[in-house]
Amino acid sequence: MLVSVVSKLPAPLRRHFTVKATTRVPHPTTVITAEAVSACRFGIPAPPRHHVPRERALEALSRTDAAPLVVVTAPAGTGKSTLVAEWVKAEGGSGDTAWVTFDGPRKNLGEPDVFWACVVRCLAELGVDVPPYRRARLPSEWLPSLVSAVVATGQRLTLVLDDHHLVTADVADDVDLLLRLTNGCLRLVFSGRRPPVLPLYRYRMADTVVELGFAELAFDDAEAAALLAASGAEAKPSEVAAVNAYHGGWAAGLVLEGRHRREGTGVDDTADVDVTDYVCREVLDPLPPRARRLLLGTCTEETFDDELAHDLVGPDAERLTRLARCCAFATTTADGRHAYPPVFRDVLRGQLAREDAPDRAEIHAIVGQRLRRGGAKDRALREFVAAGAYDEAAELLIADQLVGQLLTEGPDGALRSYCAPLLDTTSRAGPLVLAATKLADGDTVDCADALARVPDPRTDTALWGCVSALDALRARLASDADGALTTAEAAQRALGDTGTFHPSGPLPTLVRIARGVALLRHGAFDLARAVFEETATRQDGRALFAPYADCLAHLALTDALEGYLARAEHTAAEALTLTAPVTPFSGHATAQVALALVALDRDDPGTAWHHATTAEPTPDPLTRHLARHVVAGVEALEGHPTAAASRLHAALAEATATDPWAADHLRVESARLALLEGHPALALHELGPLGNSHVGRHHEPHPDAAVVRAAAHTRRNEDGPAQRALATVLEGFPPLRPRVEALLVETERRLRHRSPARAATVLDTSLRLAAPERLRLPFRQAAPEVRRLLTTEVRGAHHWLGHAHEPSATAPAQPLTAREREVLGYLTELLTTEEIAEVMVVSVNTVRTHVRGILRKLGVNRRYAAVRRARELGLLDD
Repeated sequence: MLVSVVSKLPAPLRRHFTVKATTRVPHPTTVITAEAVSACRFGIPAPPRHHVPRERALEALSRTDAAPLVVVTAPAGTGKSTLVAEWVKAEGGSGDTAWVTFDGPRKNLGEPDVFWACVVRCLAELGVDVPPYRRARLPSEWLPSLVSAVVATGQRLTLVLDDHHLVTADVADDVDLLLRLTNGCLRLVFSGRRPPVLPLYRYRMADTVVELGFAELAFDDAEAAALLAASGAEAKPSEVAAVNAYHGGWAAGLVLEGRHRREGTGVDDTADVDVTDYVCREVLDPLPPRARRLLLGTCTEETFDDELAHDLVGPDAERLTRLARCCAFATTTADGRHAYPPVFRDVLRGQLAREDAPDRAEIHAIVGQRLRRGGAKDRALREFVAAGAYDEAAELLIADQLVGQLLTEGPDGALRSYCAPLLDTTSRAGPLVLAATKLADGDTVDCADALARVPDPRTDTALWGCVSALDALRARLASDADGALTTAEAAQRALGDTGTFHPSGPLPTLVRIARGVALLRHGAFDLARAVFEETATRQDGRALFAPYADCLAHLALTDALEGYLARAEHTAAEALTLTAPVTPFSGHATAQVALALVALDRDDPGTAWHHATTAEPTPDPLTRHLARHVVAGVEALEGHPTAAASRLHAALAEATATDPWAADHLRVESARLALLEGHPALALHELGPLGNSHVGRHHEPHPDAAVVRAAAHTRRNEDGPAQRALATVLEGFPPLRPRVEALLVETERRLRHRSPARAATVLDTSLRLAAPERLRLPFRQAAPEVRRLLTTEVRGAHHWLGHAHEPSATAPAQPLTAREREVLGYLTELLTTEEIAEVMVVSVNTVRTHVRGILRKLGVNRRYAAVRRARELGLLDD
């Protein structure tokens, strides 16, 4: 029989027997202990109590009818054995299927004789007349007899080798030969954590192998929900997807999750002691040391690439990465990188934190170097700090400008948490980190103290560039306008001298913006705009998100101050959509003030109040001064001139010593308020001698001041001084609002000189000039005779003007009730709904009902608009 089988084999196989018989040396004579075989388990295992069928995986296994080889490879706890057992029973083939689960001491399972003894026993159970196998015989002498016995049965037999990964690879060649010689009469099913050491490429080329991996075994959401329910846990449908995504479809993790939910022990902490213990014992401990090092070194990031693996374990990285995919749940992403399920990644990170300090530090340092080369500098800093490599961390912060990111990411930023350990070290970056974090919190005093503690900054040009930049940004918030400009220009020179800072990097960008803000504080709008526009075009906001928003916000503020209201509104809105966490350097407050100025000029006090109060408090001096100007303007429009004057004078007192241009601006607003209250002499007194605050415009008078002065002289019937003041505005190129106001004063003059036709012509010019930007406020604040002319001359031609030209309005369709009038009175005091309810001793809902009635009857949709409308109707005069 043996001779006939061998003689029918192809020549290569016949040579195989000859070579093996002559080259293989028998193992030293040993005894196959009964314990080694008896430790293995035979028979198809019963399903677990929480068994859930997986139809997708069963369907994949059903395609194995013609395949002599089935390979199910997945990490521990994925339900490999359960799935194969379910498939065997579903096929009804338990009578022609034998099962062995390799178990017991590894030193015994590593012996080929244990493997063959188990195969012999399984085949004997299936009725095969197996020839006796003794330890002293070579497999090449015995295998043909075994093949003949299997073929002689005339049946197709299936042998399941569960946990085969515990078996030595020495039997691979003989198993491969056994499969080919039996010619389909024997089907082997390998189920384990690694693929069998067989020439699988041959079977793949011949399409005679069916392979299932973790992707096929992983539970989908529906199966996960069923498994959680079978484990006795209650999970809402909305929770199942998140739970399953965290576990990556891992059966063991889902079972443990179900147990925790059932027992109410740590529902949200699924990476608990049980999961950690399972992964360490079943996954990490059996791995060789280099594979373990690979796993611990690649868990710190969401994904990792082959280059990081090579840095960690050297030339053997490809093989160990394959091992990680088989045994440790690693999957390959669409871009060719690798990733672990979140639950396994969390366990690995916890295990890395418990490693010996030298090993842990070495791993973190290698990962940090790889991340730095890949451009992920903030995450590289995290790894260097974790490794205790403080010099490398300082290099990243200083030479790679990461210190600039501390200024813009907010108090809860990741980089700040990464840098926290540096504060307790002697690293040269420690004081720099402290200065940057204090500055990001708006604490300029502690920032200055920290900068003073930086050791010998001038000996290192890169370090000196960082110190100079932080000092310029501190001066932006804390110094006077002259000091801020001088410090910013000095920082620009220091950064340029280093030769290491890219012009579009974080620190140079922040310093350029600081210089633009300083120019704006001097009233040098053209120079400031040039700086902001250049900075905005150098980077598109993706790499430097917050500085780009800050730059747009200051462009919007510049536009608002110059009267380009539509452009200011659009740019400020864009800045707010880009806003990163709110910091002094994110532009949030500045964009809000720009929108407040636009709303005030358009005679929308409610919106102006909202934006101005949202912006405060802010450490930026110019933004703070302008926000107070807007709030005072709203108070004046709402009938509180005394409060408005007090607010303006308080802001003026603060700005006088630090911001001459802002002080002049506030002084003009105070004079305008006095003029609106009918006190032209007081207005002229408020103006006084304005400061020389314009950088680049030293001989040019303040155009707004000239307009207010002209209006005051006109109302005092001092025509000569009025004409001279107007000439300085109308003959130059001032911003939009003083131009429009100058035309309105000229209209007033011509009306006083009995020239209504000429007055109407000038008024029409002012309307056409203001229309594109919908500048309404000057028309509302014009002299009474000009407002009357508006009512007769406009005649619907300028719908954008709204009610600004109307001296009064009609009464509401329905009178206000006594309670509504009481609530309206409280609204003028700016009380909140809750405060009004407390004063009136009623519920909050009752107050809200009264407010809705007031808004409906007055035909407005905001509280501030209701107050303004009520004043126009005289409802608050009683």
